[in-house]
Parts: sequence; structure tokens; C-alpha cells
Amino acid sequence: MVGRVMEVEPETYLAIELDEESRRIVRELALYEEIRGDHVTLAYAKNGETFESVWIPGERSVGDSVNFETRGFSVTDEIQVLVVSVDGSCKRPFDEGTLHITVSKRPGVPSTLANEAILNVTLVPFIRHLKGSIAWLQRGKSAK
Repeated sequence: MVGRVMEVEPETYLAIELDEESRRIVRELALYEEIRGDHVTLAYAKNGETFESVWIPGERSVGDSVNFETRGFSVTDEIQVLVVSVDGSCKRPFDEGTLHITVSKRPGVPSTLANEAILNVTLVPFIRHLKGSIAWLQRGKSAK
């Protein structure tokens, strides 16, 4: 499957959807009103572009199970983020961004602020083992 192009709907994104136990672990850490903690984004579409299977870490496929771990967390006045590592890397193959889980945020704060929080705040070491599966998710809809 390496290198294969996948056609997707423009309102979907490729993610590791956390299993129920992992969601519970992450959500128990929430500091702000809007709780997320349900996925790690791997790739997203802009204007209906296509995805390549190489953007899924470790040559996995949609539906495959993934064991991974948190590396640390970042908290600002508006958002809380966990940086994660898949197969020893914190880099997203799609765009070289940082793999992360948005844990919680204040109302009205865009989730995209998570990327800035990772870059501009010192990461506090924090290790937890999590599990999920590769899935296509719809924008604007939280996983389970």
C-alpha cells in the first residue's frame, strides 16, 4: 500500500481514533471547558485533495490498530495539548507537523491553536501508553 493515492471527501481527515480506555485517560487530564481528547490527526484535506498511504506511520492501513505513547504536554491560557510519538517519532508524515492530541480548550478557541501551543510553550515530560485505530473522521464531529 505504500505510495498509493486515496480519494477522500473534502470534509474528512485521517486520524488515529483513540479507543475508549485511551479517551478516558486523556479526558481525565482536561483543564478547560471544551473537552476533546479523541484522536491524533495524521492528515487533512484542503479543497478535496488526495491522500497518499505513506502519510500513515509504519505502512499501516485504515482500520489497523496503533499503540503509541504521549511524550509531554503543553498548556497555555487557552488550550491543552499532549504531544505523542508513533513508532518513535513525533513527526506527522503528512506535513512534518507535530503529532498531538488536543485535550481541552476554552470556548471559542480554534483547535488549530494547538500547533502554536506546541511550538511556543516548554513541553512538560509526561508518558502514558495509548491505543487507537487508523480511521477517516469528519471535520467538526468529535469521535465517539
